[in-house]
Amino acid sequence: MGVSSEVLSVTQKYGGVVLGAIAKGKLRGFLYAFLGRYQGRVVHWSHMLAVEKRHRDKGLGFRIKLAHRKLALQEGIKSVCWTYDPLQSRNAALNIARLGARVEEYLTDCYGRHTSVLEKSLPSDRLVANWQIGSARVAVRLASPSCRPLNLKLPRINETRRNKEGFMVNRGISFSFAEPLLLLEIPTNTDEMRVRALKLARQWRLETRRMFRRAFESGCRVVDFVTTGTGGDRRAFYVLSGARTGRPA
Repeated sequence: MGVSSEVLSVTQKYGGVVLGAIAKGKLRGFLYAFLGRYQGRVVHWSHMLAVEKRHRDKGLGFRIKLAHRKLALQEGIKSVCWTYDPLQSRNAALNIARLGARVEEYLTDCYGRHTSVLEKSLPSDRLVANWQIGSARVAVRLASPSCRPLNLKLPRINETRRNKEGFMVNRGISFSFAEPLLLLEIPTNTDEMRVRALKLARQWRLETRRMFRRAFESGCRVVDFVTTGTGGDRRAFYVLSGARTGRPA
């Protein structure tokens, strides 16, 4: 899936952003966003962000996002939106924990069935990230990127365990959303699971779909994303506001 050079040129001239991160004369990462409308407001829709594999986990994607924010604010844009796979913990950490994007919409099979290596023909479910780049909340998050402690005793939407192959599985799911804060755990090794345990990966897709959709329908929203541990003990949690806490503007 690509975008022609003509479309990139038109986007950059008449509404949108095309950014590239270049080192030693080679493109290491890029971002493509166009003008769109979300929830009745004009936004930049960030359609593509990619970083070369050997340059990942070095903060390059984060710096590209910050460059986009600066340009968008100069154009009078207040929000940048995009979709991402809810089971990709690396993306969730960037989008929510570091950038401070809001998440309160789940799209079922957003792009149809993909044949890519990562998707493994699973339904292309996505969360919509709404990065309100002009808000005080985002400014505070960007100025204070340090990790926030996670209370693992918070009520959980799903209780998990590791199976004999070392993959996380759900052993119980609750659809009670009355608590002020709730945890929703996802695997940290989704890509490996899709290679070695595709049936389980498909199960996670369907179970996560049910959890997020029921939570959002009840008035919850994602307020943070936190990881704990390292290596094989690493765990990842979405932090959701409960249905009774309301939905601030």
